[in-house]
Amino acid sequence: MDFRELSYIIAVADHHSVTEAAKKLYISQPSLSYIISKVEEDLGVKLFDRKTNPISLTYAGERYVKTAREIMLLKDNLRRELADIGHGQKGRINIGIPTERAGYMLPKVIGPFRAQFPNIEIHLQESKSEEIITNLMNDKIAFCVLPGGTDHLPVGVKTEYIYTERLFLVAGKDMITKEMLVSPGGPMVCDASNILEDLPEVDLRMLRDLPFIIMKRGQYIRRKVDEVFRRFDFVPKEIMEVSSCISATQLAASGLGVTIVPERAIVPFQNPNFRVYNYGPTPDCWEVNAVYKESIYLGEAERGLIETMQQVFKVERRKSNNG
Repeated sequence: MDFRELSYIIAVADHHSVTEAAKKLYISQPSLSYIISKVEEDLGVKLFDRKTNPISLTYAGERYVKTAREIMLLKDNLRRELADIGHGQKGRINIGIPTERAGYMLPKVIGPFRAQFPNIEIHLQESKSEEIITNLMNDKIAFCVLPGGTDHLPVGVKTEYIYTERLFLVAGKDMITKEMLVSPGGPMVCDASNILEDLPEVDLRMLRDLPFIIMKRGQYIRRKVDEVFRRFDFVPKEIMEVSSCISATQLAASGLGVTIVPERAIVPFQNPNFRVYNYGPTPDCWEVNAVYKESIYLGEAERGLIETMQQVFKVERRKSNNG
């Protein structure tokens, strides 16, 4: 048994296919099939049930893969620790981050990080939040950046706070009437100079007849919006599901409905055709955190990336609060 065999068996288990795993590993399917058969012969047990479609793990296979993941994690932890001891400045960081959040956060962070770690490569896995957590728990990434606090996270993970992000309701300029407002607030036009301060408050329960644009399941913003609906005992009559907060904002600006999105989806736009509202007495918010397993060793560069995010967005938040 060696590390190569462990990684090969894990790949087949993850892809439920020898063919797909072979493509991912850049080896031929016959070669991978031979290695699996050889491992099974050496161990005296079958690791995969080839009668099922797709291929599945036997009980022995489940035990093998679970232990193999733990061994590979120990190997990676040792590599990171030794690299730090040797003051190595080369390597790769594997992180997970939701697609749109990557486009918002990383451009602000990469410059300061590369100034400190010029030879560290960042390998990014962009996906839905729930898929990112699965990748984290299967040791495919060292850490991830996710919104939503800690209540939804699995046991065995740690979080480090990066910044707090506010959420707002967005609508076309003519969709919200005075009767739907709790308080008129200040300027409602979304522009670069005064975008998210002193906003009017909308009575969410007055919007039952308006179409709502919400994210598809698997994203934390959908979980948050469902929680908001429950909090206000609110059920919209019409729902349109999309995959992007940016798309939701654009659709709302076009007058196709209203949406609840984080401020990162609003800030890039300077559009006189939509309005931004609070849907409570104060802006709703959630924490954005770095998330990693308690058992993982974060190397110097990985810790440096998290600290850079914290520093950059502390400055960003201070600028926002100062207008």
